Amino acid sequence: MPEALSSFAVFLSILWFLVYWILGGVFFAAIAILRLGRVRKVRFSCLFTLWVLVIGVGAAFKGLEFSRDSIVLCLKGSSTQAEVVTAVFGCGFAGVFGIFLLGALAVTIGGFLIFSISRTKSKPWLILQPDEISPVDDLPPAKGDIPPSKFF
Repeated sequence: MPEALSSFAVFLSILWFLVYWILGGVFFAAIAILRLGRVRKVRFSCLFTLWVLVIGVGAAFKGLEFSRDSIVLCLKGSSTQAEVVTAVFGCGFAGVFGIFLLGALAVTIGGFLIFSISRTKSKPWLILQPDEISPVDDLPPAKGDIPPSKFF
């Protein structure tokens, strides 16, 4: 791979990772809310981040490799920097974007697998809803008791 394409592949890897991570994270957050299932959030987040990183890097490099022949052919005819940028984006768009869509499909399928691995059926050990606070805390102090100080 030419040096210009390898640096572009690194940039594209970072971009694809961020796009997959943000959009996939929002998608699976919505799925978790709609299904009202309990999910081990830390496990899901770590596994999903690693999965998206692998898919983002793979999609960037495979997309440029898939469209390398057409990009190199267009680069031979370019003489200015603007023509180089146009050659990379114009000639390689179908291959790069096609692999990006396949990567999005892989992120979705893998995300559902990670989601199913991260489900839990046990009850949470810490409950913060006000409905489940004991009624003893809400009782007024008895006649002989000194009310607690507001400042101490």
